[in-house]
Amino acid sequence: MREFPVTLPYDRKRVDLFLFDMMPSIKSSVIYKAFRKRNIKVNNKRVKESYVLSHGDKVQVYIPEEYLKDKASEEASGTDSPQIIYEDDYILIVSKPQGMPVHQDKNNDIRVLNRWVQKTVSERGKIHEQGFPALCHRIDRNTGGLVLFAKDSKTLAILEDKFKNREIRKIYHCLIYGVPLKKSDELHGYLKKDSKNSRVFVYDKPLKGAEPIITRYRVLKAFDEYSLLEVELVTGKTHQIRAHLAYIGHPLLGDGKYGINSVNRRFKLKWQALWSYELTFLFTSPSGHLSYLSGRTVTLPDIKWVPMP
Repeated sequence: MREFPVTLPYDRKRVDLFLFDMMPSIKSSVIYKAFRKRNIKVNNKRVKESYVLSHGDKVQVYIPEEYLKDKASEEASGTDSPQIIYEDDYILIVSKPQGMPVHQDKNNDIRVLNRWVQKTVSERGKIHEQGFPALCHRIDRNTGGLVLFAKDSKTLAILEDKFKNREIRKIYHCLIYGVPLKKSDELHGYLKKDSKNSRVFVYDKPLKGAEPIITRYRVLKAFDEYSLLEVELVTGKTHQIRAHLAYIGHPLLGDGKYGINSVNRRFKLKWQALWSYELTFLFTSPSGHLSYLSGRTVTLPDIKWVPMP
């Protein structure tokens, strides 16, 4: 039997997708067979593959040991590969290429960031807890840039708390259509999810089911038709930057969901022009063995914006 703790990035995710990430070398057919035989439990209670997890749950897996032996499969090659930007005994910060999901989703991609990280670390021969290094936060599949991983459960708990209390500042760089009237601003609004259509909507006033959002931006450089922005996520909601900037009339270039298709075709960007650019640790509460991180900033070395008109 193996047991996996459910970390914050997997809150409200299906248990089958969670297990695909925790056991990347196991075929999906083996995992689904375990569900049929009722050999998968959450908090010691048998569940179906569609069961939705909560942060803090523990998933127990009863699969024959011959399947649990490491059978690392070859990763499909992509146009870009992840890069480790910073690493120490407790954390990893990785640059994720655009188009690569941070964890397994309904598309069942072979190239998944947390699989790549766990495989890369395991090949060094150092033993970590099951399911580690683990994601501390998420970014969209088509957003590139910095993603933070914890190497153990104690570190993960501290970092999840820091994100929750906004003690880790996330800065993004993006290209938007047009030039904002204000060179910098703090945008306030309310965001409501439409899970069925995998998108969100932004409103000026409170609405049932909508959550308050705050997005700060600063124009770094303005061109004739587009601008380079620095954006800070004060709140970190699904598609927040993309939807909020589109709401004020300045959608991201290359954004097929919230952008302008005629503009996107002209700029010929394959992905939305959005990158997780900088992480700063601004600890104001006790941080235990991670106190050395307070005040540190990690920045993405470079961004590939091309092609451009």
